[in-house]
Amino acid sequence: MTAQPRFWKRFFDRPLSRREVIRAAATLGAASLPLLRGSALAQNAPGVPAPATPAPRSSLPADYVRRLPELPSAVIPAEVTARKGNQKVWPVLRGISIAQVEIPVGSWRATHLHTNTSELAVVLEGTARAGLQTPEREWLEVELGAGDCVYFPAGWPHWVRNTGDSVLRAYFNYGHEQPVTVEVQP
Repeated sequence: MTAQPRFWKRFFDRPLSRREVIRAAATLGAASLPLLRGSALAQNAPGVPAPATPAPRSSLPADYVRRLPELPSAVIPAEVTARKGNQKVWPVLRGISIAQVEIPVGSWRATHLHTNTSELAVVLEGTARAGLQTPEREWLEVELGAGDCVYFPAGWPHWVRNTGDSVLRAYFNYGHEQPVTVEVQP
């Protein structure tokens, strides 16, 4: 049993160039786009050479790479240290930032909130308990271990406490290049 050629192959008898696809779409109207998309994809069918792609660079420009351990460490409340990869130290950032955080045994990242962004905390090493307060003022808590993540919506007070017997290491990721942090008094 021989395989039937695809509809576009029988209809067009050959793959179309991009220019031909655009011309056909203009002539046949918008209803033809699904059919033409299939024929355009055929350009990479067996026997049809793939378009040349530029050779990858051997390395990224320095503007796009930061080594968080090399950034200055800031002490935030309760002896917690953070190396902040935000737009202040990494001008190319747009719409995101990160902090490499270490929380000593028995300590915690005290209750705070961010007025302009949400936060995604990722535990790398250690164990923690995290809490967040809903808009209805209800506190929710969760136990975390290495590989676990917790999401804190923008404007919601939250905290992270080291519950283990070693330093808690985590990444705090933000949806803004320069997060605004407000400390909340308990």
